[in-house]
Amino acid sequence: MNTRATTSRPHREPSRGLWSVLSSAASLTLRAVEFGFYHLLLTTVDRVSRLPRNTTMPEAARLYRENIALKAQLDALEAELAQRTEPAPTPMATRAAQVFAYLLTRGDEPFQRYFLSASLRTIRRWATRFRSLRGRPAMGGRPPVDEKVVELILTLKRENRAWGQRRIREELRRMGIRVSEPTIARILKQHGFSPRPGRKLDFERVRSTAKDALWALDFFAVQTAKGVWLQALLIIDVHTRELLDLRVHDGWDVDSVWTIRTFNEVCGREKRAPQAVVHDHGAHFAGQFARQLRVLEIEEEVTPTGLPSMNCYAERAIGSVRRELLRHIRVADAKELQFYLDEYRRYANTERPHQGIDGRTPEEFAASKPEAEVIDLADVRKRRLERRPYAHGILQGYALVADAPPAKAA
Repeated sequence: MNTRATTSRPHREPSRGLWSVLSSAASLTLRAVEFGFYHLLLTTVDRVSRLPRNTTMPEAARLYRENIALKAQLDALEAELAQRTEPAPTPMATRAAQVFAYLLTRGDEPFQRYFLSASLRTIRRWATRFRSLRGRPAMGGRPPVDEKVVELILTLKRENRAWGQRRIREELRRMGIRVSEPTIARILKQHGFSPRPGRKLDFERVRSTAKDALWALDFFAVQTAKGVWLQALLIIDVHTRELLDLRVHDGWDVDSVWTIRTFNEVCGREKRAPQAVVHDHGAHFAGQFARQLRVLEIEEEVTPTGLPSMNCYAERAIGSVRRELLRHIRVADAKELQFYLDEYRRYANTERPHQGIDGRTPEEFAASKPEAEVIDLADVRKRRLERRPYAHGILQGYALVADAPPAKAA
């Protein structure tokens, strides 16, 4: 009898631990569903009551977030205490609850400082570990796709550009190879191909060889000193790197009507229009914006989901705006932000040399102005450095100008 008891005990422990993990996961899922319900409820009430739209979290929503985060942590800690009889490493369910609470209350520094049982550094390490689990050796499940099959999929795509993931799957089935469509799509994306027929994920589609051949559009967010988030639209000529506009939307919810109205104003002010535009899958680039572009006979290039680098010119320009201007100021409202962005656009087009166009400014490159001639050292000594301030002196433009002759005494 004793022998049977000792041999059956190891089989009970894994099942008990598995049941604990599953119950913790179910509790965490329940809290996530609860948060989604309250978030939808608050959003619906906000829409119906037509309250002012901004990104300042209402007090009720903040309390709901904190309450649900605390419930998730309490469930995981109670399950941990019920199982723990001696010091042991923190269970995975407790770590998941901590990460969930951290993500749910991101930006709420007091809550994260006083109501998380682990330090922020530890929780960030756990979150990084969860994200990196995909790259670890698989402990179970389906085996990885063989390299021979991967090469066969890529060969079929290279030789038949119009084939999509479904056609390739059916062709492999005829050869006796079973590969799912999501797996084929993932392999194609990893090697620069699109699962959609005839569309390759390279940079040739978003390059431009002439002025106004392609404009890139993208939105970025800026937080004011009062904590309100604003949206700003960037429009750049891919060939000349001209910042055609940096327009601020006073609020967060940008629709397609505002986007196409701003686009038309830029075309009218600059007295030019592109042959094509490139942008992401945002809702502000759908609806009226897409319909108006079809009327204007402007082609659309939509970047694939999850690949912001395909709109690299707009992303690079947004990064420059943040590093050179927005990190050094804290604006009060949309009007002040618009002033600074107008100053930066003027500075970037007329003063800022761009490495992508051989160190010239976008204005010089667009006008096909030749590079400045090399001057002698004697001429340098006769000239003085002139500074042209932009954005209240945050940005500086420079030029060497000849010294004015001294005034003759009367």
